[in-house]
Amino acid sequence: MWTPPAGDGPDGRRLALVIALVLFVLGAWPLLLVDLPPFQDLPNHLAVAHIAAHPDLYPQYVFNGFFKSNALLTLWLATVGSHGLLGAARIFTAIVIALSALALPFFTLHFVGRARMLVAMLFLWPLVHGFFLSMGMLNFAFAFPLSLLLLVVVDRQRQHATFARGLGIALLSGVLWYAHPFPLVVVGGVIALDVVLRATWRERGAAALGLVLPLAPVGFLVVVTAFHHLFKAEGAPTSATSAYVFLSPWELLSHWWLDVSGALTRWGSMTVVPAILLPYFAWKRRRDACPLFSKPALALLAAAYVGLPLMLSNWWYLDCRLVPFLWVGLALRLPVSLPKPVAALLVICALSFSAVLGVDYVRLDRDRAAFTAGMSAVPRRATLLPLLFKHRKTSDFTASLTHAWAYYVLEKDTSAPLVFAVERSYPITYRDFPPAALIPPALDRFAEKRGTPVEVCKTYLGADRRDSADCTAEWRRQWAAFWRKAEPNFSYLLTWAMPPAAREFVPPSYRRTFAAGDLEIYARAPAAEAKGAGTSPP
Repeated sequence: MWTPPAGDGPDGRRLALVIALVLFVLGAWPLLLVDLPPFQDLPNHLAVAHIAAHPDLYPQYVFNGFFKSNALLTLWLATVGSHGLLGAARIFTAIVIALSALALPFFTLHFVGRARMLVAMLFLWPLVHGFFLSMGMLNFAFAFPLSLLLLVVVDRQRQHATFARGLGIALLSGVLWYAHPFPLVVVGGVIALDVVLRATWRERGAAALGLVLPLAPVGFLVVVTAFHHLFKAEGAPTSATSAYVFLSPWELLSHWWLDVSGALTRWGSMTVVPAILLPYFAWKRRRDACPLFSKPALALLAAAYVGLPLMLSNWWYLDCRLVPFLWVGLALRLPVSLPKPVAALLVICALSFSAVLGVDYVRLDRDRAAFTAGMSAVPRRATLLPLLFKHRKTSDFTASLTHAWAYYVLEKDTSAPLVFAVERSYPITYRDFPPAALIPPALDRFAEKRGTPVEVCKTYLGADRRDSADCTAEWRRQWAAFWRKAEPNFSYLLTWAMPPAAREFVPPSYRRTFAAGDLEIYARAPAAEAKGAGTSPP
């Protein structure tokens, strides 16, 4: 039977604030080192905001408005970003880190009390600068800690229901929906399960009235959001309509660590220590009762993690979004104290992770500088085609250069064929969809999967035949088909880490105008000049 924790008073709240400040400093100080944090998807979101702010320059896109879920970052960039998108993104990142640093100690303080809050923080610090933040999924990274605070309010409502608190739940859940719908679905699921597990129908009815009813309006919005994402706009690429990817058992186990750790490179792998120790210590107190995060609730979350796909209808990392909730659920079952060597090891891991994070920010920012070194070779308003044969240079756990082309959009107003625009739930969509081969998700990995005949064999012929004539023929066929569609549409070409063998496919109309390291910039010559240029690249 669950009893309210001791220590949830002024002293406990002051301690939680101190812990929040420490966690914020550990996670946010690297922001002082760079103009923009090196998060994988963040540059693409900035390109979306830039396009939405300049509809005259990008008439091929339609802005879908602000009243939609997963739009908090869009609204922020549209309002604050008018003074500089990079600075606005840094501030929003700091706000996300601050919210995580605040929510985690107050969440655990409410459910398990002061002493066990201290122990829980030794395991939960990776969530402050977590995986979804490093991926640049800032709306979800904001919504997760907000959902923890919502659960605190819901539990107070569970103990003593009031109309005012019910109204607060409705308003807070609306903000949560606006940030991201997925954590709201999890919150609704654990609340519904708590209602079902009540002993009598009378108790269930009272709990439904006090806990479920305030969520009803936003529940309707969640259904509308899912409808708009699952049912694609006319002309959307088929690869974005019905795709399912599941994790293997080994991948499910590894993602238990990877989908919480916000490490950018392998040097930040000390987050694996709390990932291993958390289940061990939580298992010892597995019989502890806990409201909302009961044993059936944790079992349901674990089953959903195992059963849901990694990708559903272009929703990437679907099941992985449950991992942070499983972490906090287990953290509520930690003991009051730990062996001193274990506590010291976890503190050392947290401090060393923070230090490595700062070093990695600088490392990855150098990669970004190398990728954008050809800025002067690209004129304003150029139709630029990025072909990335590798999506990372220094990063290990994210592909930090995947959307680095967006810097050319921000500075030179270039075309943005890889921008997030294929879903009706996105801030912008194409007015008229171009050929599927020239927009994501087909284009973003095109070069990476076709750098050599071997890669084509593995991906498309299901074999590793290094000297197969079939591989070479298929490799040539796919590149020829691609360029027939791409060449007329792009006046400039940006390549990154292009293998020498792939250069022979660059059409003769393109002349290389810049080269430095892995970066090459090509400009398309007038048709008459290209006609007698031969087939060899410069």
